[in-house]
Amino acid sequence: MAVIIAKVTLDCRKFWPQFFGGILGVPGTPTVPGTPPTTFDPRIKFFKVGEGGFIDPGGGKTARAPADDLRRLSGNLVQDIDAAVDPTRAPIDQRYAADEVATFTKSISPTDVSALPPTGIEIECLLDFADFNDDGNGNDPEIWEIGIFTDHPEIGGLDPDQGLMIAYGTFPIEVKDNTKQILNVVRIIF
Repeated sequence: MAVIIAKVTLDCRKFWPQFFGGILGVPGTPTVPGTPPTTFDPRIKFFKVGEGGFIDPGGGKTARAPADDLRRLSGNLVQDIDAAVDPTRAPIDQRYAADEVATFTKSISPTDVSALPPTGIEIECLLDFADFNDDGNGNDPEIWEIGIFTDHPEIGGLDPDQGLMIAYGTFPIEVKDNTKQILNVVRIIF
């Protein structure tokens, strides 16, 4: 089990105060004047792990410092983990090889989330035996990063593995195969 201290994202800092202030997410209240009412649900819904989130300064791969501002640079411009962001960068700016950007998304149940007094939460993110055993190229995935997500309050029609990324963390490599489970406990301190 790894404990990962995740960084709160810029978009979380933007949208969650609006929700808790009653400005965003109150059923029947438009988010933006002239738009349909929103039903934004800020509860944590899923996590996503990926093969991005590392650097190689010359002596081998090591975890990159977690960033709070990762954002897809094409399409809907949502914040996402680095492996999902990388293919949207210009080819010259891509950080990873084409076979190093696999991602995996899994739902989080309310029982996976617990309070971490005085100002934090912990989320248990379990990759079970059958989860994410192939990177799409016939290899065991090399996982370096994790993101925690809720519904996105402004962008409709997102793919099921997109949403409002509220926290992002990186960690030393975890190689996943069908012989093991990987439990990451993500801590978010506000």
